[in-house]
Amino acid sequence: MAFVVLEGFSGTGKTSLATGLERQGWLRLQESAHAVPRDVPVADRADTAADFSLLGATMMYSSVISKLRLRRNMVSEGYLLGDLAYAKIRYELKKSDAYPSMVSMVRRVLEEPEMKPDIYVLLKAGPEILEVRQSRKDEREKNVTEFFRTRYYSALAEIHAELGEKQSEVVETDSDLEVTLRKILEILGRRKVIMV
Repeated sequence: MAFVVLEGFSGTGKTSLATGLERQGWLRLQESAHAVPRDVPVADRADTAADFSLLGATMMYSSVISKLRLRRNMVSEGYLLGDLAYAKIRYELKKSDAYPSMVSMVRRVLEEPEMKPDIYVLLKAGPEILEVRQSRKDEREKNVTEFFRTRYYSALAEIHAELGEKQSEVVETDSDLEVTLRKILEILGRRKVIMV
């Protein structure tokens, strides 16, 4: 069965697309920002303790992934590398010291074959779409620092390269959820991640 990770900046449609796959019978694993208590700061307001909490929320899925991987298709709204990308940016902004320790932990988790995603689907959206989607988010989840918007994808690419995670595809998200979902399913079929 497939373990697919949807990556992308806040507002690219990870939750909506993962929910679309969930409606088709996939097990959906929520993004860490949705899985931690609401008083844990996220986005550009997070700090060292928050970074460790966010990574911990994602790592809680490890047991689920390893136990159910052979029986269920699973989709994760972000995963360990997405947590690292945000932590790396906060580290560069001197808002958090967690990044170096987090890299070591993530490297260890990804050494376990059952915890390694089959594919990362990197979602990108134009600035207009991102602006609209960010405006719908609650204040806690909005990324308001321009540096986050401009740095996220290059930070994520650096982390993928450093950890040797090369199984990825880029999908431009469309305002029509079903169109984007079909694009993702076509990629998964072509890459033989799922049977179509």
